Amino acid sequence: MVTRTAITYLLCVTVVCVNGFLPNRMSPMASKSDFTHQDITEIAILRSVAEMFEETSGRTIRPGELTGIPNITTKSLFDKYYGGSVSEKLFQEAIDDIVKANNRVDQDHYTEAAWHVNGEAIKEGNDKITLLRETAINVLNKTNPNLDAARDLIGQFLHIVQMFYSNTNWPELNGTAVYESLGIRGKPLVGVAPPSLDTCRSCGGRSGVFCTDNLLVQNELTSGYRSGQDRSKPSKDPQTHQTGKCSHGGPHDTSSTTSAATGGINKDSSDPNMSPHYYLHHQAAEGAMRHTKFFLDDPVYGLRTWVGNTTFRALFNIAGSSDLVLVVDTSHTMADDIQAVRRKMQEIITETAGTIKQPESYIIVTFNNLGNTTHIFQSTNGTEVMKYLHTIHVTDIVGNCPTYALTAILAAATVAKPNSKVYVFTDRSPKDADMINYVTDIVTHKKISVSFPLTGDCSGRSMRQTARLRPRRSAGMDLYGGLAASSGGSVYHTDKGGVAKMADIIKESVTTSATTILKLDVAAPSQNKVFDIPVDATIKEVTIKIIAGTKSEPVDTLKSPSGTPIPMIPGTFATTTVKELGGGVRLIKIKAPDPGVWHLTKQDSVSWALEVTAQSTIDFSTKFVQTNPLNGFQYEITGRPIAGEKATVVITVPSIDKIKGIDRVVLTDSAGKSLDSSPLTQGRGRAASMFKGSFTLPTKAFQVSITGADILHFPVQRLDPTRITPIAIKLDIGTLPGSLYVDESLKIPYTVSNRGDSKTAIKVDIKDDLGFAVNPTEKTFNLDGGANATGTFTIHAGHTDGVTTTVTLSAEPDGVSTHSPQYDTRRVTVEKHVVKKVDNTTPECNVTSVTGSCSMAQMDPCSCHLHTWSGTAQFGDVGFGLFQISSTVGKTGNFKFENFTLGHTIDKGAKTASIGSDCCDPVSYINVVDMASNTAQCTFDLAPGLTKPVYDCTTTTTLAPSTTTTVGTHRISSVPSGDTGVHIKVSSKDHTPPVCNVTSTHGRCSPSQTSSDDCDKHVWFGTVQFGDEGSGLYLVKSTAGDSSVLNYDKFAEGDITADGLKTASLTATCCHPLTYVIVIDVAGNEGQCEFDVAEAVASPQTDNVLTPGAIAGISLGVLAVLIGAVTVAVLVTKYCQCSSYPSTKTGRFRTTAWD
Repeated sequence: MVTRTAITYLLCVTVVCVNGFLPNRMSPMASKSDFTHQDITEIAILRSVAEMFEETSGRTIRPGELTGIPNITTKSLFDKYYGGSVSEKLFQEAIDDIVKANNRVDQDHYTEAAWHVNGEAIKEGNDKITLLRETAINVLNKTNPNLDAARDLIGQFLHIVQMFYSNTNWPELNGTAVYESLGIRGKPLVGVAPPSLDTCRSCGGRSGVFCTDNLLVQNELTSGYRSGQDRSKPSKDPQTHQTGKCSHGGPHDTSSTTSAATGGINKDSSDPNMSPHYYLHHQAAEGAMRHTKFFLDDPVYGLRTWVGNTTFRALFNIAGSSDLVLVVDTSHTMADDIQAVRRKMQEIITETAGTIKQPESYIIVTFNNLGNTTHIFQSTNGTEVMKYLHTIHVTDIVGNCPTYALTAILAAATVAKPNSKVYVFTDRSPKDADMINYVTDIVTHKKISVSFPLTGDCSGRSMRQTARLRPRRSAGMDLYGGLAASSGGSVYHTDKGGVAKMADIIKESVTTSATTILKLDVAAPSQNKVFDIPVDATIKEVTIKIIAGTKSEPVDTLKSPSGTPIPMIPGTFATTTVKELGGGVRLIKIKAPDPGVWHLTKQDSVSWALEVTAQSTIDFSTKFVQTNPLNGFQYEITGRPIAGEKATVVITVPSIDKIKGIDRVVLTDSAGKSLDSSPLTQGRGRAASMFKGSFTLPTKAFQVSITGADILHFPVQRLDPTRITPIAIKLDIGTLPGSLYVDESLKIPYTVSNRGDSKTAIKVDIKDDLGFAVNPTEKTFNLDGGANATGTFTIHAGHTDGVTTTVTLSAEPDGVSTHSPQYDTRRVTVEKHVVKKVDNTTPECNVTSVTGSCSMAQMDPCSCHLHTWSGTAQFGDVGFGLFQISSTVGKTGNFKFENFTLGHTIDKGAKTASIGSDCCDPVSYINVVDMASNTAQCTFDLAPGLTKPVYDCTTTTTLAPSTTTTVGTHRISSVPSGDTGVHIKVSSKDHTPPVCNVTSTHGRCSPSQTSSDDCDKHVWFGTVQFGDEGSGLYLVKSTAGDSSVLNYDKFAEGDITADGLKTASLTATCCHPLTYVIVIDVAGNEGQCEFDVAEAVASPQTDNVLTPGAIAGISLGVLAVLIGAVTVAVLVTKYCQCSSYPSTKTGRFRTTAWD
């Protein structure tokens, strides 16, 4: 046992700590079969949306056609529902936003037990999710709801709810059942174990008790205490106490080894080294998934019921389309532009109405040069949009030249969905240039692209001149170019006569769903430069957009992979269409292009902006992640990555199964030159669409692209057009100290760090889109290289609740305008500060009589049942009234109480209860719970001051040549003189493991099949028989992962072998060549059947490694000296399936007879 503990310690020290389910599939220790918060959230949302599709589609969908999709993903659901015509990218990103908010709780509230339902903070956790649910519903029921804020609130809500199933004893008591009262105001909760009630017995390590049998409470809720949190476990010396409060458990929870009860109850993982209740991980995860779905679509309490189908669909971007946003200058010179916008919008609305290409909504923001005011119009109805456009007219007043363009862009970005496209029509430079950093941060954070069809620049010339001449770019116009480049948009220069053609750019973007292949700036002259355009077999259409640096048309040639030249003449030729949009802009559209590398040759000597997009099912998303030092997990970073630091990038390709694969991520500059690259490592299981790479970040702006090959081996290339600018400053908003209430203030804490080498003055400022920030709104810190500083800003709410402000903190070197500062954001929702009636008064429970007592002799485990006691109590409640009453007496005891109605208060009369048991239960409790989940306790201690026995009555069996005797005792009896016997102690409590025998195995797995990425394509099959002679059967499971199927004969809990052996069949893949069928009985004993279908390979050498097999051999050698080789052989044959290596699939040694 000492050796096993030492080995377990060595295994554990490399594992990081968790507070519940692992956060995401980026978690380095998540096994293929584990369910993370990401998996639980995503699967539940997919189940809910699939169910909504089946109920509301308006077309014939068979029940189960969508909800029954195996291993459902966003891609498989959208392909089945939309027939492969709609991208799931926006849907996936909405889910990712919720997951990100879920994961952020681990970072912001790591030490707060209530956020993880640890330390019996169940009532406090329930209070939090009740408020989060109500606030989310309030936000979603607003006109034009802030969907980003709602996703944040939902993510936080789901984190706590899912933690409930991992960290409490609910799954042990109720399996996968949903605890429907959780988070619903007015619904009372089952009582939480009172502070004085021990909830666990010590287990694991040297205790000799399996952690499958460590819970003591059967009628109350409890959760494990975890070291390092704000709820400390009551201290009990584990050397002198065997019972106490439960710990969370796991290698980094010191409370699980330093205070009784040792061990723990968490179900975070299926790895026993991390989770004492690992065997219930899948059960807890299924309960968490069911509750997540209950929150979303329960007919009474579900989110969809409370906000309606339209808002529910918008919340998850289910339409698959983003918003079309027009920001229109109404200054007196913009009449031609407005007329062109009207005509083009009419075409777009007509062509897309009722199709999958129809924008989710139309947003029109107007502004001008007369005042810092904007007007926002939003509608999903095309007719209403056209009516509104015809009400827009230019102002009659000339006014000053510059205009409030950036304020208008900010207003548009605030209401637009992530990934929307914004088009800004103006002929003026911005008057509000000081807003550029804030606007850049917001559009970058929301992944909104901003493009500018510009028809002039009045900053340096008269408006009459700008109507005739192509203006030179002013400093103000350069701001537009920088914003477009940072967001993945473009700038188009034309004149008033060409604006109608230029508006075609909007139509092209709406009617063509595109992924980007190339986007780069080409410096002049670059004559005869050839650009390779890789076209793979998944591409249905390619669009090449060239913006020449002069008003003249670009000069170029284009050749197909076979060398066929494409005419560069406006019009349609075969499958190619060429459009000249004026202002040096050319569009080349190729339908059904031949796969291979196309070649575009630049033949003029002017600068170009070149962009190549395509219609394809293959797209990708990019996340830069960092490791949180508190728990070792990886989370998506906020703000900009740090220049010069090692970075990990996570690439997600939802349709990866449609191509051969991707192999490399490349960082390129604006000219397309490679700055760095990294090979990619692919995830497995549900993470198969995720790839990781790492590199040192450059110090200049870059774009991210990926390369690979399709199934026909044609090259695949995709690019994220967003330009990322690293910076040597880190900025983090800290944990907010509370909520923002109507007409009240809230501090916004932050930490700023200088990641450069030299001393720098860094300016930090705060802005928010509702103007809640209070002066001072900026502060400057002089920081040495590597130093950091902390500070706070203040925001003050207005009079309206349910509104959300996006708070953005920016940091940049003082006096240096980078237009790409570091930033961090938080969405803060205003709440009503309502003083709700609270009942924190515990019920009353008073012992009124006790008959009997228990001495040390009477508590003897072999005779304690002969000595009985009884007692009575009175109970009631002065607050919200009674909810529940229970006792801790065992099956041999009795408990009765006077009936009461829910909410019964003591002023209507106290209630009585009677209790009785024997001296096997010398200490028992009556627990009373009120409607506010407060718990009171009556204690019946029949042996005050005496130490209760912690051993069982045992039966000693002596094996000798001539006699066998059985004696009820606590000692091992002697054997006849001269004889050597083996003494086997068997507790009167069932310690006999269930029986499990393999009856057949079909199929083998070669080394290549087990190690390859397609191991799940190779299947094997086996059968077993199982039963139990003791307390009876309880649970059957396997370790073969999600892709396996385990079928077994139905049995009732407590069925024994006398009722007949049961059979089971297991179908699994070569991803799990070593697998166990695990049988657990009612007493928590565990039996195993082993399937090892891996073909034999040469045994690896072990340099001075003491393996479990060696340990077992040493132990058996010692036994052989004592009792003879024959007996040892019998024991080994009967009890021990020895192995040279521990199972990497379950983390348990295969010498279970010696546990």
